[in-house]
Amino acid sequence: MITRYKWRFTIMILLAAICLNGCGFKDIEKRFFVVSIGVDLAKDKRKKYLVSLKFAVPGASKENQGEFQIVSQNANSMSEAVRIIKTKVDKEIDFSHAKVIVFSDDVVKKKGNAGMYYWFTRRRDIQKIAWVNIGKPTALDVLKVKPKSEYLPSNALFLALGKEGSETPYITSEFLFDLKYRLIERGIDPIMPIVKAKKDLLEINTAGIFNKSHLKLTLKPEETKMLNFLRNREEKSAMRVTKGDTTIVFDTHKVKTKFKLYTPIGKTPFIKVNVSMKGNLEEASKRVPIAKLSAYENTAEKSVNKRIEKFLIKLQKANLDPLGFGLRYRSRHFNDDDWEQWKRIYPNIVFKVQSNIQIEDTGLIN
Repeated sequence: MITRYKWRFTIMILLAAICLNGCGFKDIEKRFFVVSIGVDLAKDKRKKYLVSLKFAVPGASKENQGEFQIVSQNANSMSEAVRIIKTKVDKEIDFSHAKVIVFSDDVVKKKGNAGMYYWFTRRRDIQKIAWVNIGKPTALDVLKVKPKSEYLPSNALFLALGKEGSETPYITSEFLFDLKYRLIERGIDPIMPIVKAKKDLLEINTAGIFNKSHLKLTLKPEETKMLNFLRNREEKSAMRVTKGDTTIVFDTHKVKTKFKLYTPIGKTPFIKVNVSMKGNLEEASKRVPIAKLSAYENTAEKSVNKRIEKFLIKLQKANLDPLGFGLRYRSRHFNDDDWEQWKRIYPNIVFKVQSNIQIEDTGLIN
């Protein structure tokens, strides 16, 4: 009985092994790694997109570091483009290292591209922590830029958007998973940084705000900085304040923002925004004694209040909500018609900004 049982068990194992398929594994030397993806509108009117994949070419020596190859294809869908590009390369395309996705200005301004955005989140081999951005003049132009300081393909974008290199309040980093969330969630709108290709440099100091379908508003550099402050995404910056004939610039090292939504019965709803900043005096057109810092703090607070309020009103007039005021409202109101009610409230809501600025010292000069 024992021998018969062993034979049966052995036969079952052999049959199972025969039925198993290969896992499709390919060695690393048979893979072509994509580091960044660009999407433009196709110049061919019969096609919809021009999809560009930037591949990292392994360097055999230190002199050949940072080499890359860009392969582009016109197609009516992302899937079609990728499958045709596969016919142009000799290795299997691997998206596991694709950390940057660039959409051209023309693509994000055009309605009806939701399916293209969702393609990236549906693919299992594309990282959901990939950074998304808008490329100018085109996405392909951004992919072609090779800064002289770059040793690895697209590493300049990785460092800038990931803020592992230069730290600046003018860059608004946005992940792919957050883009998808903002596209489908009511009460919060998508944001993307704008990357400009300039010869061998990449300039990132502005951002674009979407409604649920397309780019609707492009921010200026100072407005982008305000957006980062309000999202608590950046603390290091410089604020310029003028009092009389004296202009000072103080370096902020701590910025914290809170907001609270009020909907009193029978009164105008309002949003109270509290901003606190701490920093040091970095530049002054005239001598500023420590005893007079409080006067400059008061002037700075009034200036910051006006700037933030003006920026929030601009977003309100464009009917955009990148800060999630509507999401906050939904989290506290649970009736079916509350969302429709918020859409009536937001265009008329009042913003009350209160800032608290502390200039802690005057640097090494008293």
